[in-house]
Amino acid sequence: MKPNTMRSKQRGQAMALSLMLMSLALMSVLYSFNTTKVNLNATKLQNTADNTAYSVATFAARDFNFKAYTNRASVANQVAIAQMVGLSSWFNMTDQFAQNACTTLCWVPYLGQVLAGIEKAVGTINQVAQPVFEGLIYAEDAILWTLSSSQQVIHYAGMASSIESAGKVVKANDSDARLDLAQNPLLFVDVKDTWISFQKRHSRNPNSKETQFKDFIGVTLASRDPFSKNRTYKLGGIWSMTVFPIRWKTQKTGGSDLIAYDDRQAESWTSMDTISFHLSKFRCSWSGCRWRGYREIPLGWGSTSSDDRADIPREGDRQTWGSSRRINRTASQYAGYAQQTRGDYNGVRPFFGLSSSANKKSQTDNIAIVVSKKRNNVGTSSSVQLVGDGLNPAKDEEMLGNRMSALATAQAYYSRPRDLMQITSSWARRDGRHEYGNLYNPFWQTRLTDSTNGERSTVLALTRML
Repeated sequence: MKPNTMRSKQRGQAMALSLMLMSLALMSVLYSFNTTKVNLNATKLQNTADNTAYSVATFAARDFNFKAYTNRASVANQVAIAQMVGLSSWFNMTDQFAQNACTTLCWVPYLGQVLAGIEKAVGTINQVAQPVFEGLIYAEDAILWTLSSSQQVIHYAGMASSIESAGKVVKANDSDARLDLAQNPLLFVDVKDTWISFQKRHSRNPNSKETQFKDFIGVTLASRDPFSKNRTYKLGGIWSMTVFPIRWKTQKTGGSDLIAYDDRQAESWTSMDTISFHLSKFRCSWSGCRWRGYREIPLGWGSTSSDDRADIPREGDRQTWGSSRRINRTASQYAGYAQQTRGDYNGVRPFFGLSSSANKKSQTDNIAIVVSKKRNNVGTSSSVQLVGDGLNPAKDEEMLGNRMSALATAQAYYSRPRDLMQITSSWARRDGRHEYGNLYNPFWQTRLTDSTNGERSTVLALTRML
């Protein structure tokens, strides 16, 4: 075959085929570009939603922990008032004991001079100490008011700030994303449930069936130090001996107790301290021979209340104030008549605790966040008119509501720090029992959770309507 003939057979136009191949290549590139942009934006948007939901749940956890800290602080300040009232009555008892000792023995040469000096010194100390105790009770009561008020301020500020801060977190993570309030009715419901339904401000209400306020008083009484709880004991040595046919003992009694009233009247801290000498004789009668009776000789007494509501002679029972009325009857009567008032205590203040609906729960319900981004901000080829609609690979790229949306849920949960429990046992409960969520210990934490079918369906329906 001739060379000219071969060249003529290879002649032709390849431009049409090249354009088709280039179009297919361009479409493949655009498809890859769109897929990558959608995936990157979806991941970034989901991370933004996760961060926002986690932030709102962290607001709730911090709110719970703040209230736990302030409840603990309130208990500590209540105990401090019990200590001040107890010290006041103890100093009054000591002063009265010195006066009684001088009245009885100051006529004795030399000994009387010593006792007179002790009486004067004790009296001077008591006169200086009593105004200090009263001032401290006023201060402690003011601190209790501050703690109770701060809980209310933080409560409503945290509820409002959680929603406001959610929008700021979204913008900080993705400037093109937004927190559309029309898409987030669940957020308002969840915040309301977390701040209003899951917890409650408990106050004195004798007609209420809730026992949280009484439980708080029980926690306060259980937190008293040994001096405030019970300072009853028997003196040893020559103060308590047996020399047949007589025996004697010297009994010191005392304690600080919170008196609660039947109506809406505020509680009162009261304290009583007594010391008595008890004498018994061994005698025989028709019923036999035995130690008979203890004749009480009061040596000292004192009682103090934190306000003018308490009437100590009419309050309490045989177990109150370290069983003073059961052990030192006469001295307790004298102490009641010698009652003093120090301060103007206003009772147990209202506080925040979990509601009855949150009983035996250790986590809140989900807090749902929906974050969205307009389709034009996704940055796919559909936002730029490159070719005709018929050949645009992003033509069928549809987004519900013409936007990209991401749903995230989080919750606050209660748990003792197990990692710290491995280092020391001080973080674990002594009784080893499970501890449900409460607002006495600041162990509230935050975690992301799986959204429920109901939450996903609600968000889908709302997005369709937009």
